[in-house]
Amino acid sequence: MKWIKKLFGKQESSHEKNASIEIGFDELPAWLEESSQKISSEIKGDVSGLFKELEAAISELRESNDNLLEAKVEGNFDIRAVKRAKSNRENVTKQVGVFIDKLGIPENTDFKSLKAFHESAMQSLNTCLEHMNRSFRYTRPVFPQESKDVTDSLGRLGKVLNELRETIQGHRREMESIEEASKGIKEVRETCSLIKAEEGELEAKNRKLQALKDEIASNSRTLEELKQGKAWQKLQRLQEESTLAEGRLKKAEAGLNSLILPFSGNLSRIKKLHESGKYTLKPEVKKQLDICLENPVNLEPSFFPELQKVFEDHALDIQAQKKEKALAQVRSAASGFEEKKKEYTEARKAFDSRKSELASSDTGELASLEHKVAELLSRTLLLEEETESSEKKLAALRDDLKTREEKLQASVAAIDSGVKIGFPS
Repeated sequence: MKWIKKLFGKQESSHEKNASIEIGFDELPAWLEESSQKISSEIKGDVSGLFKELEAAISELRESNDNLLEAKVEGNFDIRAVKRAKSNRENVTKQVGVFIDKLGIPENTDFKSLKAFHESAMQSLNTCLEHMNRSFRYTRPVFPQESKDVTDSLGRLGKVLNELRETIQGHRREMESIEEASKGIKEVRETCSLIKAEEGELEAKNRKLQALKDEIASNSRTLEELKQGKAWQKLQRLQEESTLAEGRLKKAEAGLNSLILPFSGNLSRIKKLHESGKYTLKPEVKKQLDICLENPVNLEPSFFPELQKVFEDHALDIQAQKKEKALAQVRSAASGFEEKKKEYTEARKAFDSRKSELASSDTGELASLEHKVAELLSRTLLLEEETESSEKKLAALRDDLKTREEKLQASVAAIDSGVKIGFPS
C-alpha cells in the first residue's frame, strides 16, 4: 500500500504524494506506530545537537557557580555589605546547585519523555530564579564578574531549553493527534463490541417475540374452534339462562322485601324495646323478628299472626296511630307473603339449577386456553417494550459510533490529510 511505501522511505511521484489513500481500520494501529516512530526519529535528530549544547551549558553553569562560591572580595566595601553578600552568595550557589542536580538529561528521546523533561526543567529553572533573585541583589555589587557569569550561563541554558521547546512544539500537534487516534481506535472498537452484543440481544428478542406470536396464533385458532363447538354453544346458552334466572331471583327477593319494608322501622323499635327490657317477646317470635329484619326470604308465614298480636298488645310502647298503621301493613304483607315467597322459591330453584349446570359443564380446556392466551399476550407486550428499548439503545450506539469514527478521522487527518480510514460496514 502507498502508506507503507511512504513509511519505509520509498520514492513516490508528485501525483502519488498528493493523492488520497485509504487505510483499513484494522491496519490503522500499525500505521500510527510507524508514524510515531518516524516522528520520534525526526525529533531525535533535532534534539541530538541541542542535548550537546545543553550539556555544555550545564557544565558552564556549574563552573560559573563554583567560581562564584570561591570568589574573593576585591575592592573596598563596607564590612556589613561584604558579610551580607557572602551570606546571600551561599543561597544563590545553593539554588543553582539544586537546579543543576535536577537537570538530568533524559536517555529516552521519545516525545513524551522530552515533553516531561522540558516541563520539569523549566519549572526547576523558574523556581531557581525566583529563590535566588533577591539574594542576587546583594551578591552582584561585591562579586560583579562572577555574578554576571552565573547570570549569562543561566541565560544560555534557558536559551537551549527554549530551542528544545520549539522543537517539541513543532511535533506536538502530530504526536497528540497520534495519541488521540490511538485512544479513538480503542473507543471505536469498544463501541463496535457493544453494538454487536446489542444486535445479538435484539435478534434473540425478535426470535422469541415471533415464537410468542406464533404460539398465540396457534392457541387462538384452537380457542376459536372450541367456541364454534357444541360445548361452547351450550355454555353460552347456560350463561344466558343463568343471567335471566338471576334477574328473576333478584326481582322476587325485592318483591318479598317490599312487603316488609313499610313496617321495618317499627320492627326495629320493638327489637330495641325487647333488648332494653321494656317489652318482652316470646323466644320464637324474637327469632322470626330477627329473620324478618335480616333475611325476609327465610321468614315463616306463621310469624304474621304473632306479629299482629304484638301490635295489638297495649303494653307495647308505640303510639296508637302508628300501631294501627303498622297492623294494616302487617295484614297486607301477610295476605301477599305466600305468593311472593312461592315466586322467590321457584326463582331460586331455577337459578340454582342453571348454576349447577354451569358448574358441571366441561369448560376446563376452554378456560385453560383463554388463560394461556392472556398470559402469552402479557409476555408479548413486555417483550415488545424490551425490544423497543433495545432498538433505541442500538440507534444511540450507532450514532455514537459515527461520532467516534468522525473524531478518529479528524485525528488521522491532522497527521496526514491525505489518509482516509476504511471503517468496517
